[in-house]
Amino acid sequence: MIAITAITVLLGLILVRLLFRMIIPFPNYNGSLLTTASRVETLMPENEFWKLIEDAGKESNYNYNMQCQILAEKLVSLTEEEIIQFDRTFTTLMAGSYDFKLWEPAYSLNGGCSDDCFEYFRSWLISLGKNKFYWTFRYPRLLFLIGVKEFIQNYEGLAYCAYQAYQYKTGREIPQQEGIEYPELGEPFKESMAILRYPELALLAW
Repeated sequence: MIAITAITVLLGLILVRLLFRMIIPFPNYNGSLLTTASRVETLMPENEFWKLIEDAGKESNYNYNMQCQILAEKLVSLTEEEIIQFDRTFTTLMAGSYDFKLWEPAYSLNGGCSDDCFEYFRSWLISLGKNKFYWTFRYPRLLFLIGVKEFIQNYEGLAYCAYQAYQYKTGREIPQQEGIEYPELGEPFKESMAILRYPELALLAW
């Protein structure tokens, strides 16, 4: 009886995960924004930033590599200053989400997560759009509904979209970011405890 109940619960969780990955959208996020809290200047407003991200995602059917290609093409149509603003907003979001509270579940989900892996993970999370990014940042256990492992492989592309678009449009390298600093990570987590704290995410790693 216990085994049947456990299998039923597991199948139910799998079904819920499939529904959220394929059909059911996350609710609209209307809370505080990382760009507002950062006080960084010369940013692209987040509503414009997320529209570019989400439109590219829809047009690529959320194929990550294709999404990056489409996004770079969309950025080429913007002005030089707008491309820079997009890049600054992206970097601000990356810096604002640089936190152990997100790194620990990413570690459990991926069966380990280096510095580079965590960078790629957050870039991938941004590619999913505003709602999934912010809700997951606030409640990391939601990664069970959308998470995939192997973040370190082929997930850095979004970070280069503005660079590629700017170089194509101007023939020059995009200006280096100034005034955007990564914050303190917060309370460290114990790697040996991450899987125990997020066992549902560890299941996805294997």
